[in-house]
This record gives sequence, structure tokens and C-alpha cells, in this order.
Amino acid sequence: MQKKLYRDRKHEIEQKLGEDEGAAYKLIGSLVYDLWEEKDYSSIVELYKWRLLSANEALFSFEVAYALAQCKCDSDAEHVYSQVLQRSPRNSSVLNNLSLLKWDREDIDGAWELIQRAKAIAPEDEIIDRNYNSLKTIIDDRRAKEEEFRLAVDRISTENDFVLSKLRCFLDNARKDRDFDKFVLPIPTWKFKVLMGTDQQKASSLADQWLEKAYIRRTGERGPHNEHIYEINPYLRKAIDRVEGTKVPKQWSTGIQLLDAEQLERLGYFEVVRMVKRVKRVFRAMLQRDFDELFLNYLMGNNKAVVVLSGSLVETLLIYHCEKKKITEVSYERGRKTIRKRLYEADLGDLLDFFQQKGIMSGILVHMGNIARISRNFVHPGKELRRSEQLTRPKAEICFLSALEVAREIC
Repeated sequence: MQKKLYRDRKHEIEQKLGEDEGAAYKLIGSLVYDLWEEKDYSSIVELYKWRLLSANEALFSFEVAYALAQCKCDSDAEHVYSQVLQRSPRNSSVLNNLSLLKWDREDIDGAWELIQRAKAIAPEDEIIDRNYNSLKTIIDDRRAKEEEFRLAVDRISTENDFVLSKLRCFLDNARKDRDFDKFVLPIPTWKFKVLMGTDQQKASSLADQWLEKAYIRRTGERGPHNEHIYEINPYLRKAIDRVEGTKVPKQWSTGIQLLDAEQLERLGYFEVVRMVKRVKRVFRAMLQRDFDELFLNYLMGNNKAVVVLSGSLVETLLIYHCEKKKITEVSYERGRKTIRKRLYEADLGDLLDFFQQKGIMSGILVHMGNIARISRNFVHPGKELRRSEQLTRPKAEICFLSALEVAREIC
């Protein structure tokens, strides 16, 4: 359309607006259609930007939306198509074109929903059929990849601590990378060792394993320096958190591996069993239970349990010794004061002071003192919190060995 004719018709519309608004709207519609027929899309866009047209959705039409899309005004085109679709929900051409706009901005779900509706309305339309099949391929591929990623995280529970730590390091560093975008990242071969925090050989080996296990996958595209672009499994983080949150403590796993007859024999467990069988029945079950738990917790590396059980066992053994000697009361001096307690009311500290001052079983007093000192510092949480001293494995071992020596002496 000649520019002069276009300007004349636009001027005519402006005049009509003051006289007959309905007639003016018809003239706008007619002008848009004529411009569209001539493929003068830029003039339609100019009209759209005219306040009268853009502010009046009743004037929106397929032709306006189409022209906007052709002139790369995609956001406006999508808006106009959406308004037209509300008035004509079974317009397959609108559905198709709106689907393409959503596809262009990577709203695949929105595009797929629209093209399915268009296909149902116009199953024989070749353009719609082609777009439908292309989108279906994308949807099917995405679903297959999604399923592969979801199945892949089931393997996380079988990974050892080293691999889990490297995966977590890789994910943390990848997220911080400036090129990271929705779990997609270009990664040169050399960069894997940086992201994983390990050497090149281990990084290359892990990267190959992770590709095979679908922890990462190549998109098939290349970055600006010809490096592979990778997609990182988005479910890895939660899977790692879940596995680490339910992981059996390493010391228990080690302890379970050590839990066999040979190891128990080396530690003296079966010797203790034989000794306990010789004590009076009223003490036998209690001592056997506590010794069983002591050895188990020692193997599992449960240091506090070892300290507590050692103290309890020695206290029971000392009470047993007193009963054998017909001692029903313990007494000892504390400064100028004499402390007296019935046997079953006395604790380990009372029994230790009594044995020391009376010179009873002086050969095991050092062992008793070790247990009393260590358990006093760690049994009560307040004391442990106030002290800088840590409950270490050597302290637990002192208590464990001391309990065995007291048992050998008394039983």
C-alpha cells in the first residue's frame, strides 16, 4: 500500500473517531486486513502501537498477532493471540501459532498443550501435524531423559564416601560457575578436576563413570571454545542429602566387619564369659548383659557408651566382691568426717574411697581410679561441656581394659 494512501486512510479513521466510533473501528479492521494481504506487517505493527489499537482488545485479530510475530514483537504477539483465543478457543491456526511462540521461548509444556488442542481440531492440517510431531519428539526425549535421571539417583546409595564427597564438591562448584544455567554447564576436560577438587586422573575416571551412570550427560552441543556442554542431573543433590542423612556411621560399619569370634577372642570376650559363669546367679545375668554391651560398643567405636558401661560394670563387680566378704556397709573418711552408706546406696566413688582406705584389693585400685576419673568427667554432660577435654578413643580404651582387669581380679 502506498504511503500516501496509508496516511489518508489513517487520517480518515482519526476523523471518524469523533463522529462514529463504531465506523472508525471497522475502518481500522479493514485497514489491518488490507495491509496483511499485502504483507505490510511493519505498518500493522505501527498501527498496533497506535494507542487506540493497542488499548482496545476488541480490535485484536489473527492478522495483528501474525504481523507482530513476523516483526519479532513476540511478547505482544503472544498477548494478542491469547486474547483472540479467548474469543475463538477452537481456532486451530491461533493455537498453532501461539504454540510456536511458546516453543520459541522454551515453554515446551505450554507449547505442547496448545498444539495438542490444535491437532484435535484440525488433524489433517499438514503444518499443525508437522509441529505436533516435532514437539512430541521433544516431549518424548525429555520424558526419557527425566526417567533416566530419576532412575540414576537410585545408584547414589551404592556409592562410597569418596565418590559422594566428590559429587557434592562438583555440584557446589558447578552452581557457583558463572556459566551455570539451569543445570547446564560447558565443561572443558581440564575443568573437571577443579570442580571435583581432585587430580586429573581421578577426575577423568569419575567423569566417565558419571556419564555412564547418568549423573551428567552431554547435550551434544559445544561451548564457545569447542568444549562439551553438559547437563547435570538435577536430582543428585537431594539424593546425596537423603543417602548421607540415612548413612550408617562409618565406625559402625567398621565395627560390624570386626564382629567375629576371632576378634572377640583377641579382646578377651570368651574369657569374660567363662568368668561370669562363676559368679552368683543374682549377679550373673546383669554382668553378662553389661559385658555383652561393653564389647559390642567397644567394637562399634561408641566411646561414651564404653565409658559408662565400664563404670557400671566395675561398680557391680565391687558390690559383688563386698557381698562375698559379707560387707553390708561402706565407710571412709573425708577430711574429719566419716561417710557411711549401705552397700547398695554406694556409688563407684564411694566404693573406690572405701577400698583405698581399707587397703582392699590394692592391685586393681589404679584401674578403678582410671574409670572413676574418666567417667566422672564425661558421664554428666554439664561437666563435658564445661571442659575442653575431649572424650577420645584412648580414654575409652583405658576404661575398657580397666574393666577387664577388675573382672579378672574379682571373678
